[in-house]
Amino acid sequence: MARFHHLLSRALASHHLIRPSPRPFSARPTLPLQSPPPPPHPHPHIRSPHPFLPAASRYYGSSVSGRRRRGSAPPMLLRRRRARRKGPGELSVQIGIEEALPDDPLVLSIAEMLRTDVGKAVKLAFDNLENSEYKTRDTSIRNVDNYDSVEVSLLLCDDGFIRKLNKEWRDEDHATDVLSMSQHIPGLDIPILQLGDLVISVETARRQAEERGHTLLDEMRILTVHGLLHLLGFDHELSKEAEEEMEKEEEQILNTLEWKGKGLIRSAYHFCSDMDHSENSDETNRDIEKMSLREGHQPKLTHIVCDIDGHLHAESVESLREAISRGVTVIMVTGKTRASTIATFKLLNPEGKDEFISENSPGVFLQGSLVYGGHGQLIYRANLDVDICKEACLYSLKHKIPLVVYCEERCLTLFEHPSIDLLHTLHHETKVKVMSSVEDLLEYSSIQKLLFLANAEQDLPVLTQLWSELTKGKACVVKAQPNALEIVSLNASKDGGIRVLLDHLGITEDSDLEAVGD
Repeated sequence: MARFHHLLSRALASHHLIRPSPRPFSARPTLPLQSPPPPPHPHPHIRSPHPFLPAASRYYGSSVSGRRRRGSAPPMLLRRRRARRKGPGELSVQIGIEEALPDDPLVLSIAEMLRTDVGKAVKLAFDNLENSEYKTRDTSIRNVDNYDSVEVSLLLCDDGFIRKLNKEWRDEDHATDVLSMSQHIPGLDIPILQLGDLVISVETARRQAEERGHTLLDEMRILTVHGLLHLLGFDHELSKEAEEEMEKEEEQILNTLEWKGKGLIRSAYHFCSDMDHSENSDETNRDIEKMSLREGHQPKLTHIVCDIDGHLHAESVESLREAISRGVTVIMVTGKTRASTIATFKLLNPEGKDEFISENSPGVFLQGSLVYGGHGQLIYRANLDVDICKEACLYSLKHKIPLVVYCEERCLTLFEHPSIDLLHTLHHETKVKVMSSVEDLLEYSSIQKLLFLANAEQDLPVLTQLWSELTKGKACVVKAQPNALEIVSLNASKDGGIRVLLDHLGITEDSDLEAVGD
């Protein structure tokens, strides 16, 4: 957690920091956007985590628990004029722009406006809490009149920055729109209410603004309101009632401030509803909406199972890239090894990054012989019978038919051959290692797949018939390519591997799942 807040505090201390001067709540200050020199910012002091549930969604924001002690930056004060009410007299709002975000006059202008808008939203939210009877809100923050001042910060960044935070601290490897980090410690008797930090991706906000037909400023305001409510103890993922209460508060703040657009929760509902009604019957709509808006509020499309054996078209690659950018988990299914699949997809990224699949990704490999779970850990392995492996090796040596033996990520053989070299140079498998003898090869007791590479097209039917008879009841023969024959365990299949993985991920028949072939 220390590294997380170091990144955040470093960005907030950058030359893009916008610091407002003291103003009353009712003022609308306008400051020049010149960048003042950054103040000294000590390393954050990490406290015990607040019991705040992490949440993320394709169509509306997410929250992450964690807090740091704020440095001694000059206060940003906004004073209330309601003299009859004892309450927080100062509001410290700090707006930062992450250094990697491209310079954009529009973003600078929005940042300046948000400094005032955050103060308005916080004041209104506090007023609403006075007479509210919300049942699901975490009431750790209450009696706001007891505080002399309130602190909150907002960082604007790009998709790469927020994706990194989302991955490191929520294990969600995708960009999101807003993250909320609470700093409040229940029971700590100090005169300052430290609400916490908000992080908003300008790139994601811009896309959502276009989809929803309003301006970037409108979307940033909507995300800010959503994030602030998380800091105040609302959490739409707890239950249907919690969702309704947070939605009600979102709409009340937006309507009172006369800000355009629906709240994030309502926007998610209408987006799914509009998509459904344009493509399905009314009865089907109701079923899909229930799934899209079930507790947890995952996106309508949450997982894509993609069989990548064969030729993957450019259109499919772009569709996968778009799906991943929107938080959809792509599950690769193939007869190749995981290492080969990672190497192949790296070539599709100009920067050579693991954009589509990495060693931390779920997937089904070697025709279902190896299945990796949600964090890339091995959850299923189907090994071949050693006697079948020995017989295949002896047959390969006798008839000089190239054989490749797959031991998880390793590829082994008994002699060199041009067709074997193509596995590495053309299909990006790991370099095939030549073993000195059958005995040495069989020392690798964990063998999942055998691959015969036919010397001529007429050899394949003979191989298929022969090994179908030899392995009957012991293994499965698969003709994966025109000149290749694969042998895997009877307990291995792509379909079976997918079922194992989906069960591991907790995905039931009622979950949204799209299967995509070549």
